[in-house]
Amino acid sequence: MNTQIDLNCDIGEGFGRWQLPADADLMELVTTVNVAAGFHAGDPSTLRATVDRAAHRGLDIGAHVSLPDLVGFGRRRMDLSPQEAYDISLYQIAAVAGFARAAGTGLTHVKPHGALYAMASADAEIAHAIARATAAFDDSLRLFLLDARFADSIAADHSVQVEPEGFPDMAYAPDGQLVLERSKQPWPPERVAHRAVRMVTEAVVDADDDSEIPLRARTLCIHSDAPNAVLTARAVVDAFATHDIALRALSDFV
Repeated sequence: MNTQIDLNCDIGEGFGRWQLPADADLMELVTTVNVAAGFHAGDPSTLRATVDRAAHRGLDIGAHVSLPDLVGFGRRRMDLSPQEAYDISLYQIAAVAGFARAAGTGLTHVKPHGALYAMASADAEIAHAIARATAAFDDSLRLFLLDARFADSIAADHSVQVEPEGFPDMAYAPDGQLVLERSKQPWPPERVAHRAVRMVTEAVVDADDDSEIPLRARTLCIHSDAPNAVLTARAVVDAFATHDIALRALSDFV
């Protein structure tokens, strides 16, 4: 087997004096980071420090755009129009991109967060609004979504490439949607690693009713706000090495 996969992490999700200590260690393990842009977490100083560290390591850097919900960590749904989704997305993309430019690099992608991610993965209007914001800034940026259901229309309308994403440390409903947690709970690292390997080698994931769902992901996500995030990421990386799965950022895919 000679398989390659991108491993990404939602990162920079501290705020003020409250910081997630796992970020630096996680950056040693992943190939891509999605940097919180301030709406669900993050602040200017956290954003700068996170982007600087990621740029120094040569990681792919994305804008992690969210609903404006600091109290709920962006995991509470809001009733917003496609235009509002466009506006908040473009605002946050520009913020992360500004710090990336100051660090001597640029963005590679955009990824919605939490409830906005769930909305964009099921609602074509919201997905297209975020894609339109992505294209307005730079249509060479990729857009991470749960699957490829809107990929063709987004490519046709906005010239933006959708990258399907897998979540080995989250539960899936039988319909393939994610089961959102208000607070990220720790999963056994060995279970997450096993699911990650199956996502890559078998293109399936187990749902919370024990059924199996087809899944074709080019990037997998590990959550930095899980209490055991570093242990989990290390278990995944070790399992990939055991199964001859090469870790490679999407920008380096062949």
